[in-house]
Amino acid sequence: MFGGLVGPYVGYFDSLKEDLRKAEMAPTIQEYLSMLLTASLIAFMAVIVVGSLFITFLIPSPVYSYTLSIIISIVAAGATFFLGTLYPPLKAKGIQKEIEKGLPFATFYMATTASSGVGPLEVFKVLSLRKGKIGREAKKIYSNVTTLGANLTTAMQKTAQKSPSPAFADLLWGMTSVITAGGDMEAYLKSKTATLMAKYRRSLGDYAKAITLYTEIYITLIIVGSLFSIIMISIMSPMTGMSTLFLQTFLIFFFVPLVSIAFLVMLRGISPTE
Repeated sequence: MFGGLVGPYVGYFDSLKEDLRKAEMAPTIQEYLSMLLTASLIAFMAVIVVGSLFITFLIPSPVYSYTLSIIISIVAAGATFFLGTLYPPLKAKGIQKEIEKGLPFATFYMATTASSGVGPLEVFKVLSLRKGKIGREAKKIYSNVTTLGANLTTAMQKTAQKSPSPAFADLLWGMTSVITAGGDMEAYLKSKTATLMAKYRRSLGDYAKAITLYTEIYITLIIVGSLFSIIMISIMSPMTGMSTLFLQTFLIFFFVPLVSIAFLVMLRGISPTE
């Protein structure tokens, strides 16, 4: 439906095209934009039907109610398209974080394997046994060489070009240069391991400082704030004559646990560890 419509405007979405490639999403940019327009059209039709039914009860005037329904439907369609364009870069960012969390240990693993005297291809074969995104990327490189007959440096360059992680891409480009120049792969990998481990230790230090800050915020605002609110509600309730049982129950059994879970999820999300 929309393939011919979006074709002339594909050039305006070069950054989205790059994000699709890094996020390892199958559709081409033209197909993805067509999917977004289809989803936007469905959102427009659904909202205008549902909105017309509900807004008519709120606003008696049919002119104003239908006009407002159309406006809300257009906003919903635009929001659907906009959120769809945000998904590929978010997915690519998630892949980047997953790679970079395990990269220092994967590089150490590669350096240890190279120290046994095996070739670069065998290094990727051993690395492909490792779980996670880096293991899958190593398996792709190894399969491209052994199954499809590609050159090792070419397979590494293609993977580096598609990788959303600049650090992983830099590692692959460096290995390609070492192989091309006939350098010492073991020495290169040990050097990269030292650099990445130093960066990893700095990130752990920053994470520890962040935990300290967030813990102080949590204790001050959530724990102390909730206790203060409960005490103030207990003091004020006899004066107002209002029942405060529901509010106190909500604070104790719902608000504090939900906020605590949110803090745990946030701390887990910013953690530099695998």
